[in-house]
Amino acid sequence: MPYQATTAFRWTERAFHLIESGGMQTGVVVGEGVLTATVGGPCPRCGHQLVDRQVGQAVTAVRGGHSGEPLPRTVVIDVSCGCGEPHTGAPEQVTGCGVAFRVQLVLDAGNPDEAAP
Repeated sequence: MPYQATTAFRWTERAFHLIESGGMQTGVVVGEGVLTATVGGPCPRCGHQLVDRQVGQAVTAVRGGHSGEPLPRTVVIDVSCGCGEPHTGAPEQVTGCGVAFRVQLVLDAGNPDEAAP
């Protein structure tokens, strides 16, 4: 598959379906106020395996929830394919097929060290 820089929403949708079906894994750990998130599995565009780790993201409260319940916390991860496989037309020193997509994780209010897509 040739390199193509794209952020088309269909790649975010495909990533969501991969996560929902178990084809792509996500993980998030919060320790001492620092969030580390990992997304791994097949790239939604080229299908090659990728692992994206991001450290130091903020955990934010979102509106919602019932009175007396803690608000759920979400984190949005912007992921770029870094599969390391060669893609025709890729700029020098660039790995991956060029796709970027977004994944949103919700931290379990009962266990702030774990998240679900």
